[in-house]
Amino acid sequence: MAPQNSQYLESKVLTATPQRLHLMLIEGAIRFGRQAEMELSAGRPINATAPLMRVLDIVGEMLAGVRQTKSDLNDKLASVYWFIFRRVSEATLEHDVAALAEVLQLLEFERETWQKVCEKFGASGGSSMVPPPSHAFNTVNSSVPSSGISLQA
Repeated sequence: MAPQNSQYLESKVLTATPQRLHLMLIEGAIRFGRQAEMELSAGRPINATAPLMRVLDIVGEMLAGVRQTKSDLNDKLASVYWFIFRRVSEATLEHDVAALAEVLQLLEFERETWQKVCEKFGASGGSSMVPPPSHAFNTVNSSVPSSGISLQA
């Protein structure tokens, strides 16, 4: 990725509200899931492995984010994210396009929900809804903690 794009992404991540960061995670999972879906559909399961691992990493971060704060909503989201994690694992092990398609459908629904959350709360960040961990993105700035997850393809 070009340095300008990397700087733009870093700026976008560092200035985003927790809701927007969560939405970015969901969008990254969808993007990598679609890449894996194309590879599995084309009969190239080996090529699907890396994007599927990225989806698992992202969903793991989403799960960590909802488990930080105890609430009924977060418990329900954690159940959904565990289900997604299991289905992506099955898709990875069994080269199961149907399992991945099911996950992508759920993630699309999640994206729509979080887009509405972002619209409702805007840039104010005035919601206590599910902030992902601050280290959920891999950025260029070495002073920012990194889990090794990058949303870049």
